[in-house]
Amino acid sequence: MNFYEILAEKEEGYAHNPYAGKRQDGTWLAGSISLDFLNEHFSHLKTTEEMINATESEGLKLYFAWLKDKGILN
Repeated sequence: MNFYEILAEKEEGYAHNPYAGKRQDGTWLAGSISLDFLNEHFSHLKTTEEMINATESEGLKLYFAWLKDKGILN
C-alpha cells in the first residue's frame, strides 16, 4: 500500500490527521502526518486492524480507525 496514492495531501508530503496531538486535558489536536512515515512503518500491512495492532500510539490507533470509518482503509 502506498499512502501517497490513497490519502489526499494537505501540504506536500503530509495528510490531515485529526489525532496529531493531545492536550493535557485530553482533547485531541488536529494536524498533519507524514506520508513517508506512514509508508515506512505501515505500507507492508494489508488491513486497518493490522495497522492498529502494529502501533502502541493511541493517536495512530484512532487515526487508522478514522480512515476506516471514512472508507479510505479496509
